[in-house]
Amino acid sequence: MKHVFIAGDAYSSHFFEMDLESDEELSLLPSLRVASYHTARFALIMRDHGLAGIGIFPGNALLISDYSLEPIIGRPVLVRQEGQFLVRIATDVNPVECCFTTTRKEDSPLILPSENIRIVGVISGILPREDDGPPSAAIP
Repeated sequence: MKHVFIAGDAYSSHFFEMDLESDEELSLLPSLRVASYHTARFALIMRDHGLAGIGIFPGNALLISDYSLEPIIGRPVLVRQEGQFLVRIATDVNPVECCFTTTRKEDSPLILPSENIRIVGVISGILPREDDGPPSAAIP
């Protein structure tokens, strides 16, 4: 088992702030235990229902990996724009603009110029929230 540090809360409905400047700062945060083979750099706790349609619910821990060996289209990703972050599904990524969505019909797709954003990570795992405590069991 290895420890993955919880860097903060995640939202799909609005941009949020998070400090990821150094791994040293991450090591001071609470952590989760995950399988030793997992590639996650850190975790975020989902706080809204924007990705419930793909099985990600408030209270779930999202394991964030720096890269993906698979295409990211159709997958939830962590996006950074001007120092703020957002977790959404990448529906179109190209050199001109990128489109990110949620699974809620009331949320409009977010279209951003590619030059203004960076896909910081890919959701590589989900730890469900237990009824009486923090997330602790991995979903394969």
